[in-house]
Amino acid sequence: MSGMGKVESARNVEYSYIRSGPPPRLRWNGGKMPGIGVITNQRARMHKLYPRLKNRLSFIVGRGGDVAATRSLDDAERAMQEFRDAEVDILAISGGDGTAHRTIEIMLKVYAGAAPPPILLLPSGTQNMVPASFGIRRGSTATLLATIARYRHNVPIPVIRRNVLKVNEHFSFMFSLGVAPRFLEKYYAGRTTPAGAAQLLASYALDGIRHGQRSAALFARSEGEMRVDSGRAQPINIAALFCSFVEELALRFRLFPRAGWDVNVFESVLVHGTPLQVARALPWLWAGSRRPLSGIQRFLASEIDLVLENPEVYTLDGEVYPATRHFSISAGPELRFVVPGFRFRRIDRRLRTDRIGPWEMRYLV
Repeated sequence: MSGMGKVESARNVEYSYIRSGPPPRLRWNGGKMPGIGVITNQRARMHKLYPRLKNRLSFIVGRGGDVAATRSLDDAERAMQEFRDAEVDILAISGGDGTAHRTIEIMLKVYAGAAPPPILLLPSGTQNMVPASFGIRRGSTATLLATIARYRHNVPIPVIRRNVLKVNEHFSFMFSLGVAPRFLEKYYAGRTTPAGAAQLLASYALDGIRHGQRSAALFARSEGEMRVDSGRAQPINIAALFCSFVEELALRFRLFPRAGWDVNVFESVLVHGTPLQVARALPWLWAGSRRPLSGIQRFLASEIDLVLENPEVYTLDGEVYPATRHFSISAGPELRFVVPGFRFRRIDRRLRTDRIGPWEMRYLV
């Protein structure tokens, strides 16, 4: 998950339990645990910088749930199974975007055939594009505190309804091919901070304006055939393809302003222009403009089938995956995401929102 960026394989997540010994058995209300279940990734950026963060989260949750920081994906699945058996009201995930998508994959497996609980994303990774797209810009402790306060006082909490992408056998919020994986290789090899990302992006943009070799290599072409929804397969020659169910990229680039409008419909961005054209478009892409842009094609879709002439590495929520030729991209299940401090803005009027709660009165003190 977040924190490593090797091309040869998706990054493995290393978890570690807060408690020593075997995973705790949850025993509330005769075996049921109404409350918030938290899964943390100890290799996420904030957890490595502040090793006691998991203890803070555990203190905040108190008797209102449980915190499990697991050592492997198998342990994460076991913790998820315990949370399902305990019937938690909210599932919280502490980590970056990579942690979120791998944990959600486990959740969909464990909850197969049953409705999963609402998900609270606690931003604490190298990349936190998904919670930022939902309006969660504060840290993990502040976000959890805001949720716990409403939950303990039985105050309904806003949620955003959003699909996830299904890309081959994986589930994620965002898929990218071409420019993005190449950029992330350089990013993960340097300063994995917002300032480092901004500096790297600026250097590539300047090189593109100068028609330099670095930007030309970043924009190397991929050829193949692509079919959108029920249309016919069309030949493509592109520098990048993005598909997303969330609005923002890193550095608050609002590249997908229509991503959350309709159920089962994601927004795609196909880049076929030059580095100079993309550099000129960056201010409009950052602002979330829907105006036509030279060298860039944007469209809505429910399904994309892509076959490349040569295998290419790709990314899912910032995770770099091994090269392959065939991509089957479609809308996955619709999930509910908790946004404790959500406030409607004009640009949010088409979002699909709801509320969870009130729950049974428990008066946790």
